Amino acid sequence: MRFLYRIKQLIILSGDMVSYLLGFWIALTVRHLEIPSLETILHHANLFIILTLIWVIINYISGLYDIGYISHKNKQQRRAVETALFAFVAGIIYLYLRPSDSSVTPKTILALGIFAGYLISMLWRMLSLRIINIKTLQKRILFIGYTPEVIELLPILKTKGYCAKAILDKKDLTLEDKSIDTYTSVRAIRAIVNNSHIETVVVADHMQQQKEVMQELYELLFWPTKLYSLPEFYEDLTGRIPPCTFSESWFLAHLKNRETPVYNKWIKLVNLIGITSIGLCFILLFPFIALAILLTSKEPVFFMQERVGLGNKTFRLYKFRSMYALAKDGSAETKGYQFASKGDKRITPVGKFLRKTRIDELPQILNLCKGDISLIGPRPERPEIVEQLTGHMPYYPLRHVVKPGLTGWAVLHQNYTDDIETSLQKLQYDLYYIKNRSMLVDVSIMLKTINLIIRGLGQ
Repeated sequence: MRFLYRIKQLIILSGDMVSYLLGFWIALTVRHLEIPSLETILHHANLFIILTLIWVIINYISGLYDIGYISHKNKQQRRAVETALFAFVAGIIYLYLRPSDSSVTPKTILALGIFAGYLISMLWRMLSLRIINIKTLQKRILFIGYTPEVIELLPILKTKGYCAKAILDKKDLTLEDKSIDTYTSVRAIRAIVNNSHIETVVVADHMQQQKEVMQELYELLFWPTKLYSLPEFYEDLTGRIPPCTFSESWFLAHLKNRETPVYNKWIKLVNLIGITSIGLCFILLFPFIALAILLTSKEPVFFMQERVGLGNKTFRLYKFRSMYALAKDGSAETKGYQFASKGDKRITPVGKFLRKTRIDELPQILNLCKGDISLIGPRPERPEIVEQLTGHMPYYPLRHVVKPGLTGWAVLHQNYTDDIETSLQKLQYDLYYIKNRSMLVDVSIMLKTINLIIRGLGQ
């Protein structure tokens, strides 16, 4: 479904690799004040190729291949400059860690290559985005059925390589976007597809119950047009499970027996890596963090709180204290439990830094060692909040069919959840992860979490 979107990403990625290699060629030319010979290029080739691959990975972590994000010119340029600095640091680290070779010590070439490579890359992106975002390269969509999910999708379609051309529903529609045609006759489906050059047809569940609609869609099976159900299309574009699918039968079909022996071994490996790396950071940073907390708030260094884990069982979660102790039990709540919110005044000055860098969660290495949580999974919630949300969302406890995690899919896609609506979105993200979790998804989450930490985007 997202083939065109992936092609766009591949185009930009390929251009980046060429840009960086060309940047190195320019760096060699400037450094030696002459066009480098083939022998000189080959002498540096292995080093430059490895550095180029490292930089592409750093670009991915920084979100430079997110088409929706980099389509914003100002954001793209600022992010590219920041990423170039990270790439330079990574290059220096690699040069010092690689086996010693006195004949290849290109510190100056590295700096010149970074500058030239990322400059060319930025120019390439400006050109390529103008090309790949033109309407002729956007897949035209016909929505059959107008639902809240369709309304939610319309604003984000263009960033994903799609363009809504028409909507068909049996009721009269009035849309703000006048470029989208509206229809009420089911018999017009094939005519719409033909006349508007529709490439993708997305069908809402309630429209699939109508015999006339299904007859028309059957005819489209013989046409070069792709058919998708609305839940499938929504899930692919948003990374969330749509609420319209929530039912016992759907959950049984998609959330049962999601684990395999290979994946279980993978999770054990990931957790071992997490315990080693996070444990080392905890040991190194603990004296400084503890001192900062005690000097600025005179509160206990650690904070423990009940959370709900696998199988609805509760456990104690450990964190560095980031809020003032306002109640007798050491919590920051004086009127019962409450959600944390953006700009929360209960957060200490040091706590703001700890939260943004997610350093406040380092003590959860203890929970990871005890097996309360996994490195990746839905973030564990408090029993009181779970009880409240379950009253509004009966399927909320389904988050607990897997172990909670130190980081997760919802953490990367959502800010604070301080009301029922955002909590529902969080559930949608969590169910998406449970349904689709795999080694590739886990690697993506780990890399993007690194970006979140480096850029101080924690909550």
